[in-house]
Amino acid sequence: MAATSAALTTTSLPSITPLDTTSVYYLHPSDNPGALITSVLLRGDNYSEWAIELSNSIQAKRKLDFLTGTILKPSAEPDLSRWLAVNSMLVGWIRTSIDPKVRSTVSFVSEAHKLWENLQQRFSVRNGVRIHQLRDEINTCQQQGHTVIEYYGRLSKLWEELDNIKTTRACSCEASADIEKERAEIRVHKFLFGLDESRFRNIRSQIIDEDPLPDINIVYARVIREEQHNNTVRLKETTSDAMGFMAQTDLSKTNLQKASSPSFRPRDPTRSCSHCSRTGHDNTECFLLHGYPEWWLEQRKTSTARGSSYGSSQRGRGGRVSNSGNRGRGRANSSQVVSNNTTTTSLNDPIAQITQLLQQLQSNQSSISTEKLSGPFYEDPDWNG
Repeated sequence: MAATSAALTTTSLPSITPLDTTSVYYLHPSDNPGALITSVLLRGDNYSEWAIELSNSIQAKRKLDFLTGTILKPSAEPDLSRWLAVNSMLVGWIRTSIDPKVRSTVSFVSEAHKLWENLQQRFSVRNGVRIHQLRDEINTCQQQGHTVIEYYGRLSKLWEELDNIKTTRACSCEASADIEKERAEIRVHKFLFGLDESRFRNIRSQIIDEDPLPDINIVYARVIREEQHNNTVRLKETTSDAMGFMAQTDLSKTNLQKASSPSFRPRDPTRSCSHCSRTGHDNTECFLLHGYPEWWLEQRKTSTARGSSYGSSQRGRGGRVSNSGNRGRGRANSSQVVSNNTTTTSLNDPIAQITQLLQQLQSNQSSISTEKLSGPFYEDPDWNG
């Protein structure tokens, strides 16, 4: 009894054969109705672009004949079940590729072919008004500072939509070739004369003078190379201008510092100092009379060897060098005292000057220490202010 039941169960199941992958009813295991098979969504005003993209995706899956109605609905199994499965898959793909706002206005249609026709009748604009609009947009399309790839992308999109909705006229092969050549030349001219005048004047003149005109793709490649060249030149000019501006700014700062520094005061050989009997300055700028300024001391610090030589060989022969403003003022006062009290002493006698300076400092109870007084002395023939 058990054996009989097992035999009946085995014989009641239909045999399952794998579907041929080359069959029009074949569906890949990864296919599902909710998959988005195109990146372009139908928004209502872009039907031509959407229809091209979706048709191409469905053709890649070898199911375009279901949309066009070439493969009709079978009346018997097993093809009926297979057709229904493919049809449901196509309906899902179409509805998924519609923008949600537009999808809510589209009635659900169970057959993919009828849904495709309804969308075409509703959103496809095949009239002279739209053709006129497209041609007007093409004529007014300009680069206007955008990159070449952006400008050409806008033109290509308009040309493609115009080709899709324009009625194709039946004509002979020779006339068709002439019309196609004329259309290609018009598009080359439009692309070139829509470029920015200041940037692409030269390359445009070169291409326009060629006979016959190159293909639009070749023209596009040449313009792209020209754009890259212009960008490189502009980058170099910008870098050069920036470096020149920085150098000019540094030079201006240096000149300003020099102009404001006493060390760069112009010397007048016609002037003579009544205090030290030297030329190039007068008694109002005499360092022996007023003291050495800080900038003169800083300049002498840059030459240690020279300062050391002067300190050992010229000590006691010239004005005393100090590193502080107070010492400079002390020297100025002391030098003034020497000038006022040494009418009979020669200014060229450094021993007498030092002796009188020490006496004056002691009488005024100066705070200057003996160590400071024994510092190095310099006499530089170029010290003139």
